Amino acid sequence: MIAPGNPQTNPGFKQLADLRHLGGNEFMLLNDLYFYSEKYERIFMVPRETITDLASIPWWAQSFCQVLGNNIRSAILHDYNCRDEGKKLNRVSQKTADDLFHEGMSLDHVRWSKARVMYRMVTIYQRAKFFAKPGVSYAKLIDS
Repeated sequence: MIAPGNPQTNPGFKQLADLRHLGGNEFMLLNDLYFYSEKYERIFMVPRETITDLASIPWWAQSFCQVLGNNIRSAILHDYNCRDEGKKLNRVSQKTADDLFHEGMSLDHVRWSKARVMYRMVTIYQRAKFFAKPGVSYAKLIDS
């Protein structure tokens, strides 16, 4: 655990996301990305060389919720934590991954209304996926 007063305990991302465009909607993270969550009181990370599409936003919502903006780091963290390797490394449930997405957008100064809509869209989509998987819980950690 990190001691209170340590600069690492300031909530938010610890560095910028350095990305390389791979083509289409794929990007590779060139540096490790760390996020300190005030809600969960710990650091979450995304390892370098993680591939992301940043934000999977339907075409009809892109005028309101752009793919590029202050939400990029939160989208990278969310993409990674939606995968089994992210859930295992960071010890997160899908609910925690969604909550970190919202917290990250808030700390990166994404407009409240935009962050709320993006968070709602993500949680509805993720809950629907889990509803279709009997015996798997949205709020429970996956097995290591």
